[in-house]
Amino acid sequence: MFASPIDYSCPPEATQGPIRVRPARQVPEWGPCQAVASVDSRHMTKVRVLVAEKHPLIREDLRYLINAEADLECVGVAKNGRQCIELCRQLLPEVLVVDEILPGADGLAIAAIVGNRLPQIRVVMYTFNPEVCEVARGFGAADCIAKDTPVDVLLGALRQAAPAPSPRRH
Repeated sequence: MFASPIDYSCPPEATQGPIRVRPARQVPEWGPCQAVASVDSRHMTKVRVLVAEKHPLIREDLRYLINAEADLECVGVAKNGRQCIELCRQLLPEVLVVDEILPGADGLAIAAIVGNRLPQIRVVMYTFNPEVCEVARGFGAADCIAKDTPVDVLLGALRQAAPAPSPRRH
């Protein structure tokens, strides 16, 4: 929906001939190969997402995947329940992706706390246990995504959970 076609082509001179090392001051900022997006993203507001996940690799993968999207931004990551609640209060993300089980507080408790104290933050539960989904929705979670689901489903759920953009005045 928000994905834009990207041209990764390089000019012929960038792919031919020997590799030369130039002094840093002469190297162009982006180099000879540039990704050129066909959509002007200057006026696009990004959905602010906080990730709460106990596994470091999954946590960092989610950060990377979210930041790779033109319309999403990972504003922070939390590794435990206490840090998650603290970051929700400080950063006020639009969407929180929360692992079902976190040290210090489980995802269901966090969904309930965020739903009661910070209702403007939409919660997306991220779990291996599909039985948790119904309970999470009962606590106010906007969605529940299984961890073995393709990443584009998770990214779609983040977009769906985000509040509708307010009209801009020019």
